[in-house]
Amino acid sequence: MTARVRRLDLTPAERRTAERTNAALALIPRLKADGWRLTAGQWLSSRFGQLAERVTAVQLSRRGVRVEALRIPSEDGGVSVRILNPPGPARGVILDIHGGGWVVGSAGLNDHLNADLAAEAGLAVVSVDYRLLSEPRGVLMQHALSDCMAAGRWLADNASDRFGTERLFLAGQSAGAHLAALTGLALRDESRFGDFRGCVLVYGVYDLSGTPSARAAGPETLILNGPTLAADLGRLTPDRDESGRRSPDISPLYADLHDLPPALFIAGDLDPLRDDSRLMAEAWPGDADLLEVPLAPHGFIHFGGPLAARSQAEIRAWLEARLAVLEAA
Repeated sequence: MTARVRRLDLTPAERRTAERTNAALALIPRLKADGWRLTAGQWLSSRFGQLAERVTAVQLSRRGVRVEALRIPSEDGGVSVRILNPPGPARGVILDIHGGGWVVGSAGLNDHLNADLAAEAGLAVVSVDYRLLSEPRGVLMQHALSDCMAAGRWLADNASDRFGTERLFLAGQSAGAHLAALTGLALRDESRFGDFRGCVLVYGVYDLSGTPSARAAGPETLILNGPTLAADLGRLTPDRDESGRRSPDISPLYADLHDLPPALFIAGDLDPLRDDSRLMAEAWPGDADLLEVPLAPHGFIHFGGPLAARSQAEIRAWLEARLAVLEAA
């Protein structure tokens, strides 16, 4: 089945706002791998995540959302998760995996995005505080994937008792969407993915060898450093050649994508990783939607403004549609 593709139709005012935002983004340092040390841009991203947690904690409590920190068991020492509990009974639960290039971010990074889903849509959100890459050279993200898998197993096994629902969703952004896709495939292979009713994957990375848009990225690219992007992806797996980076254990685009739930993919027109979402949506079996966002660079949902608000509304509507079907049944 071919993915349904739809573009956001921006008003002239929304386009002007987006253009002003992009002009400001053009002035900040681009994100690139530098021996996996934090560049100035990555430092700003990590500071943004810390600020998001401090700012939203009070806001969430005012909206009736209870924040809970939990350490769940795993094979190698346990994993911390951050839970946003809705004011009333949970209609469903989202397993949320944050972005940050595998090297920055925390479980609270998406609080300001998940607040409406908890406070208004009645969804509990379980965000994974997975281990970040910190080695002097890039390595396989096995620790991060192991943590996400532990959280997925825990949720699949405990959602009914803890949240009173078995309607589960999987979500991720950027590197988090990459980890989410790999987590979903692994849970499927363990026969634990049956209760997951949908995936929301936002500007993800699904081919670590570099899709055509990643390889063609130039110096005008916003947020990410276009000219080195393909090489930067390669630094994640220095022990593999280009063919090895297409292995399905690290590049889900090349995996056997059978028996997966409906999915919503979101990609920005100005994102050099846009082909990852397009190709993954085309390869996704069954029910898949691809939302294309004009004038949107990588990470745009975190920057606020009309593009973020409109995309968040689309995510909410997509989840609501799936919940409505489940609740009717």
